[in-house]
Amino acid sequence: MKIAVTGATGFIGSNLIRHLSSRHQVIATYNIKSKIDKNYLYKKNIKWKFLDIHKNKNFFKYLNSPDLVIHLAWSNLPNYQLNFHERKELPNQKKFIIDLVKNGLKNIFIAGSCLEYGYQNGKLDENKKEIPNNKFAKAKCKLKKNIFFLQKKYEFNLIWGRIFYIYGKHNTRNTLYNQVINSSKEKNNKIFVSGNKIRDYLHIKKVCQIIINLSLKKINFGLVNICSGKGITLKKLINNISKLENVKPNVEYIKIIKKNIEPDTFWGCNKKLKACLQKNR
Repeated sequence: MKIAVTGATGFIGSNLIRHLSSRHQVIATYNIKSKIDKNYLYKKNIKWKFLDIHKNKNFFKYLNSPDLVIHLAWSNLPNYQLNFHERKELPNQKKFIIDLVKNGLKNIFIAGSCLEYGYQNGKLDENKKEIPNNKFAKAKCKLKKNIFFLQKKYEFNLIWGRIFYIYGKHNTRNTLYNQVINSSKEKNNKIFVSGNKIRDYLHIKKVCQIIINLSLKKINFGLVNICSGKGITLKKLINNISKLENVKPNVEYIKIIKKNIEPDTFWGCNKKLKACLQKNR
């Protein structure tokens, strides 16, 4: 199968193409060549292509007419409050996806975000009302509505994978995982964490497995939470990371500091996810 992965140099994308390239032909896109992992720059079954969705072209043809697109690319993250997300990124994302399906794409996975739920505590399922409270999440919700409406005009299978939190090593982002490891190496590199905050975390390998398994079914699943289905405190998560990496992090646990983009305690419902993964075409 020919699979195009946008945002292939990102955290999810770079891990995803490693798994896909063992069995499929992958068209991997980038916008900064130096971010490509050198181990995969010339790997068999991976063809790298520069992609700028802000420019006009027949994207479907440019991506070698793939059987499936796994669309992860989104600019200017993790700066969630930029007006850019609604004013520039959103219209170009619409244009990009419309161009794909208009020119023949039949299967697409689009990465959503748990931030689309907004400031809601507790278990969040796909039927929960979306109350986005930052520019990025608002843009994502508007894009989702537009693409679901697009299915009335064009026939294609859509999965909007609403991804919760991910942990694992990352080469460029200053993730909690990396902070835990780095704090163990330098005594002065202490990290401050609200240990009682509850989030829903999956390891990057598990996230990639889920995306691949869902996408390869080529079924119109629509909106699906990609999550573990249970909450974990950040303190427990740090303990788990410490055991995995065999390190002793320099951590100071502090009281929860309220933020305006996400609640203190929330996790995803994975009931639909489990049903989708068990479904055969």
